[in-house]
Amino acid sequence: MKRVLRDVMLGGGCALLVACAGDDEATTSFAIQVHVPLATSPCDVASATASLSGPVRHIDPTPLEVTDDAIHGALLDVPVGRQHQVFVEVYDSSGLEVYSGNSTVDVTTGIEIPASIFLSSNGKNCPGGGTENSRLIGRLEQITVDAASGP
Repeated sequence: MKRVLRDVMLGGGCALLVACAGDDEATTSFAIQVHVPLATSPCDVASATASLSGPVRHIDPTPLEVTDDAIHGALLDVPVGRQHQVFVEVYDSSGLEVYSGNSTVDVTTGIEIPASIFLSSNGKNCPGGGTENSRLIGRLEQITVDAASGP
């Protein structure tokens, strides 16, 4: 009888803890938004990807949207943590890498601190970048995604 009572109390306590602790985490997640202007690009840009290597989670390359004037997109479901490495690769219409770069981003539940990302051109695949290589400067920004309202 004592064992049954103990199991019921432990099971009920665990269920209560999960219900209380999981409520906020189930409705809120974080993403890292990527924005890279293309106004100064001498290279043909047709596609781009972003990936993440963090202390808790790895996110494989995710396609980003490429328009005439910028690269836009986001890495979703990024956990709270420091020193997430974000990698961005940009490709031409032949699928050759023309730019690449990475930056570090902290994701917190409080202050949202943007970071810059510097993409350097690949001189072999983007000869328009010259001998010094062309650079694109982009922005990485933490955003909060509320599951109730969507991204």
